[in-house]
Amino acid sequence: MGTFDISRINFDKKKHYTSVRMQQGRVLTDDDWNENERIDKEIQRVTNSEIIGSFGTSNDGFKIENLRLDSGLINFDILPGTLYLGGLRLELEEMETYRLQKDWLQQPALLNGSPDISESEQYDLVYLETWQQAVSAVEDSSLFEVALGGPDTTTRVRNMRRVLIASGIGQCSCVEAWNKLVEQWQAENKGTLNKQHERIADIQLKVTFLNTGLPDDLCSPSAAGGYLGAENQAIRVQLIDNNHFTWGFDNAAPFYKVTISADGKTVHVITDPKDQYHWPLSNQVVEILPWSAVLSNGEKVAAQQGHLTKVESSYDLDSGEFTIVDSLPADFGADWKSRANKDDLDDQDPAEYFYMRIWNRGDDLSSDSKINITFGTPQPLGHTGLQITITGNDAVASDFWVIAARPETPNLVVPWELEHGLPPHGVRRFFAPLALIQWMPSTFNEGNLEGKIIHDCRKKFHPLTEQGCCCTFTVGDGKQSQGDFNSIQEAVDNLPGAGGKICVLAGEHIANVSILNRKQIRISGCGEHSIVRPSSDKMDAPIFLIQNSQKIQIDNLTLMALDGIAVEVNDTKDSKVGSEKITIKENQIIAGIHAIRITATDIGIDNCIDILYNQIGMMDKPIGKAAIFSIADDVLIERNRIVVIPAPNKDDPDDPRNPDNPGDKDPFDPCRDPRLSYVNGFSLAYYSYSLIRYVVIYNPSGRFIKGYQAEGGIQIGGTSERVRILENEIIGGKGNGITLGHLTQVYSRNYTTAFSYNDNNFEYSPLYEIIIERNKIFQMGLSGISALLYGGESSHLSIVNDISIYRNHIRYCTHQLPERNSNTSSTNLAFGGIILNDCENGNISENRIEENGRSETIPVCGIYIFYGEKIIISTNYIVKNGLPITDNDTPIIAGARGGIVIKMSFKAADFKNVFDTKILSFDGIPAVKLIDNIVEQPLGHALFIMAFGPVSAIGNQFTSLSTDKTNMLSLFASSVLIFNLGVSKDLLLIGFQNMANSNSPTSDGSALSTSYLQLLQSLQYLPNGKVMFSGNQTTLDMRSASINFGISSQLICSLDDIAFNNNQSELAGFLSLEKGSTSFDLMLFNTMLIAATIRSNDNRFSDGLALTFYSLFSYGYMNTALGNQSTHCLMTFGTLRSIYHNIILIDDLCNDQKQYLSEAMAVPVGKDY
Repeated sequence: MGTFDISRINFDKKKHYTSVRMQQGRVLTDDDWNENERIDKEIQRVTNSEIIGSFGTSNDGFKIENLRLDSGLINFDILPGTLYLGGLRLELEEMETYRLQKDWLQQPALLNGSPDISESEQYDLVYLETWQQAVSAVEDSSLFEVALGGPDTTTRVRNMRRVLIASGIGQCSCVEAWNKLVEQWQAENKGTLNKQHERIADIQLKVTFLNTGLPDDLCSPSAAGGYLGAENQAIRVQLIDNNHFTWGFDNAAPFYKVTISADGKTVHVITDPKDQYHWPLSNQVVEILPWSAVLSNGEKVAAQQGHLTKVESSYDLDSGEFTIVDSLPADFGADWKSRANKDDLDDQDPAEYFYMRIWNRGDDLSSDSKINITFGTPQPLGHTGLQITITGNDAVASDFWVIAARPETPNLVVPWELEHGLPPHGVRRFFAPLALIQWMPSTFNEGNLEGKIIHDCRKKFHPLTEQGCCCTFTVGDGKQSQGDFNSIQEAVDNLPGAGGKICVLAGEHIANVSILNRKQIRISGCGEHSIVRPSSDKMDAPIFLIQNSQKIQIDNLTLMALDGIAVEVNDTKDSKVGSEKITIKENQIIAGIHAIRITATDIGIDNCIDILYNQIGMMDKPIGKAAIFSIADDVLIERNRIVVIPAPNKDDPDDPRNPDNPGDKDPFDPCRDPRLSYVNGFSLAYYSYSLIRYVVIYNPSGRFIKGYQAEGGIQIGGTSERVRILENEIIGGKGNGITLGHLTQVYSRNYTTAFSYNDNNFEYSPLYEIIIERNKIFQMGLSGISALLYGGESSHLSIVNDISIYRNHIRYCTHQLPERNSNTSSTNLAFGGIILNDCENGNISENRIEENGRSETIPVCGIYIFYGEKIIISTNYIVKNGLPITDNDTPIIAGARGGIVIKMSFKAADFKNVFDTKILSFDGIPAVKLIDNIVEQPLGHALFIMAFGPVSAIGNQFTSLSTDKTNMLSLFASSVLIFNLGVSKDLLLIGFQNMANSNSPTSDGSALSTSYLQLLQSLQYLPNGKVMFSGNQTTLDMRSASINFGISSQLICSLDDIAFNNNQSELAGFLSLEKGSTSFDLMLFNTMLIAATIRSNDNRFSDGLALTFYSLFSYGYMNTALGNQSTHCLMTFGTLRSIYHNIILIDDLCNDQKQYLSEAMAVPVGKDY
C-alpha cells in the first residue's frame, strides 16, 4: 500500500467544518485540499450511513450463492452489484468466487478447507471487510502524466473489500452469529464495532518532548526541549502487530516497484529514485510489500504490510540494486500463484515484482526495524526529540498516526490533540455479515458433507424513487399526526372502486367505519400507537362494520370498544353476494360485548375468514359475550390471546395491576356513564396500555377463583363449516372457552342486557368439519370446550359432525356453574373439560384436562358426550377434575360426573327405523374406541359408556378415588361401566334354530306369524355389541377417610361378546383399626362381566384390604377364563365354560361359594370344556 506524501493530517470532525474556502493572495497547501476532501467525504459517508443504515443493498450485490467444496476447499459465488457499508459504496462489476477475489490475491491456498465436523453440524459466518487505502502512480502507472517528464502528481483513494469466513461460529441465526464474532474480536483485542459497523480500537498515542539532544541544524540555538529536526516533517507511526511498531519521515511515502533476486537478498529497483536523497542507504529501514489486489487495467495494488528489514549495502546507481539484511522468505507474496487464474496476473513486464517502502528515520540508523511497544511508557522516536506513549489494549496491525512536527514550533505538534492522546488516524475498517452456512453429514453419501446457505444476512432496501409506498391514503388524528385525511371513514369513501390500503397513523382516532359492498381494502395501523374508538354517541355501533364485502383486512390497530363491538361482519339476509376473504390480524382489541362478531350469509361459498394473532381483552361486565363469535364457512382462528379483564383485585395474587391506582375514571364502575370514557381529558392511551398489559402478562395459577360477569372465549354458531381454531390462549370468563352452536338471539341495544334468549323461538343448527387444536384454555366458568347447553325444557341438541379436538390444554375451568333447577332438564347438563351433545365422527386426542372444578362435590366431567357416533378418544391426560376434599359433611351435588362419559351411542329418536326392513346395514366403524388414555376421577366413574355398536378400550389407565353415592349406576360399578346394546348374531342364529325346530302352531294356525319373521329379519341389520377391554389398568382407590361401598369396581355388560384380557384391576381399600373400632371399604365384586360370550384371560385382580367377596363375576352363554390371577374367588357361570390355569390367592370354599351364588342368582354353573 502506498501512502500519501502529505505534510500533515489535521481533520477533526468535532469542529463541524463543512467546507474549505480559498483566499486571494494566499498559498494553497496540500492539507487545504485534502481537508476539504476529508470534510466532504466524511459528510457524505455519514449521510449515507444515516439514510441507508449501517449496511445494506438494493440488489444482489455481494450475495453468497452456489456453496460447494472444490478439491476439499470451501468455495462459493459472490454476486455482482453494490452494497453500502458504513456509508461507503462498494461495487462488484462481475461475479467473483471466494477463491478468486480480485482484492485478495494473497489468499492462502489451503485456507478454509472442508469442515472437520466432530458434532452433528457446524455453522460458518461469511462476512465482508472494507477499508480505504492510497494507490500511487507507482502501483497504477496510468496515473503518471508523461508530459511532466517523470514526476508523479496526486494519489488516489480506493475502496478495498474482502469476503471472509468465520468458521465454527456456533450460532444458527445471523444476529446471534454476528454478535458472537464481534465478541470474539473484543476478546482478541481487535476492537469493537460502532453503530456504523466501523471498528473502534481501544488504543491511543500521546506525543511528549525530550529535554535532551542536539538539533539537526547546528546553526539554530539549542532548544530546552521539543522537536530537534531542521525540516518540516510528517512522521508516520504504524503498528506492525500487537507488540511492535515502526516509524519514518515523509509519512513513509517513498515508494518503488522492485524485483528480488532468487536468494532473497538483492533488491533491484525498477522505479528510479528521483534524487540521491531518496536512495536506500545502509541501515535504513525498508519494507517489501506483495501484491494485494488487481485493478481493472491489470495493475497491482500493494498490500498494507510486508517484510520489514534493513539495507545491508547501499543503493548502487549503476546497477540499480542494493542488498538487505534479512532475506525475503522463499514463499513470500507467492500465494497468488496457486490461484486458478494465475496466468491472467503475470502478463506484465516484469511478470513478477514487489513494492518497496522506505521508512527514513534520518540519522537514526541503529534502531530496530520493528520496535517493541512498551505500553504506557514513553518511547523516543530516534533523534527527533519526540517521544510517544502508546496506551490501550487493541493494537491492530496497520493502524497509524501522522505527527506533523515543525522546527518553528518545536514544542507543538499537529494535531494538537496528540499531546493528550489520540486514536489512530487510520486504517478505518468496516465489517458486515453476508451469509450463514450450515454444514452437516451427508444424508445420502456417508462420510461426505453437505453444506447449505441457510440465511442471507444482507439487509435490503429500495431506492427512494422505487419505494412504491403501498399506502393509498394515510389517516391522521389531526393532533398527533397529519395524513391525507383525518377520518378513516372519509379515506374509505375516497378509495377507488378497485380498493387500496389505508394507513392509520399514530394518534387517537374516532371512528364508526362502514365498509359496505366494497372489495380489496386494507386498513393498517401502527400497533399500540394507532388507537381507534367509537364516537361517544355511537358506542353501541361497531368500530368497523363490514357488510357484503370481499378481501377486507384490518390489522395493527388498537381498537377500544369498552361498551360495544370492535369489528362486526354482518351481511344482509337478502344479499346474493356474501362477505369473503376477511382478515383481522395483529390487532390489540378491548371490547365490552364482542371483540369480533361474524355473521356471514350462507350462499353456498366459503367465506374465508381469518382471525389471527390478535390480543383481545373483554371487559368483565354483564353485557360481555363471547370475545369472538362466528357464523361462517372456512374460518381460521389462530394464535389469538383472549383474556377477560376484571376490576383490579388486591386479593388476586396473579393480578399484575395496582388496585389502588385505577385512574380518574374507572371503566369498571357500574355506575359510570359509558360516554365518559370518550370525553375530552380522558386518557384513552393510558387505559389501552393498562388493559392490554393485563391481556399480555396475566397468567392464572388457579390460586384465586374469580367470579366473572362476561362470558369470554370463542363461540362458533350453527351452520358453520370448516372451522379451524388453532393455538389460541383463552383465559377467563363465566362461559365456555370454546362454545359450539348458538341459539336464535334477540339483540337489545341496552347497556345492561345486550342479548336475551326467547325460549319460544330458538333452534340449533349443525356444525360441520370443526378442528380445535393446540389451544390453552384456562379459568373458564363453565367448560373448556363445549356444545351450547340450554337449561330450558327443550330436548334439542347442538349437533357437530366431523370434529377433531387435539392437543388442547384445559385447566382451572368449571368454577362458576349456574344454579341448578331440579324441575327441569338442567339437572342433566354436564360441565368440565370437553362437553359434546350430539357428535358424529369425533376424534379427541392428546388433550390435557386437569384441575377443573372447585371440588368433587360439584359434578365435573373430563370428557362428556351425550350422544356420539364413531368416536375415537386417545392419549388424553384427564386428572384431578373435581379435587378431593377432606370434609365428609359437605353434601355431594347430583349430576353428570366422570372422567370419560359417553351417555349414548345410538339415536333414540330414530330407533323405530331399525324395524323397517328397508333399512341398510350399519357400517363397520366402531361406536367408541379408547386408546392410551390416563384418567383419574376423584369421584364417580373413570369411564362410563352406553353403546350400541363395537366398543374397544385398549392400553388405558382408569382410576376412581371414590364412589358417587348420588348415582345408582356408580354403586353398581364405581370405576368403569360399559353397557352395550348391540346384539350378537349368534343369538339370532340360536333363535332361527329354535324356529326351525318348532312345530307348534300359532294362534292363527301358521307356524310363525309374519310380524315375528319380519322382526327377526330386521334384527339382522343391527350392529354388533362386541366389547374389547384389553391391556388396561383400572384402580378403585378408596383410601380416603370416608367409607366406600358398592357392588363392583368394573361392570361390563353386552348382548354380544366381551374380550376382557391382559388387564390389571385393583381395589385399594382402607382398613382402620383406630381406637378399637374397625372400619373398612366394602365392594362385593372386583369386576363383573355379563354378555352372550365372554373371554377373561391373563388378568390380574387385586383386592387388597378392601372387603371383597369375589374378584370376578362373569356370566355368559359361552365363558372362558384362562391364566388369571386373583385375590379372591373367580365366579364364572355359563352354559358352556372353559376355565383353566387360574391362580387364586384365597381360594377357601370357592367351589361351595360358586354353587351358593349360582343358586342365589339363578344362573347355571354350566358345563366345562
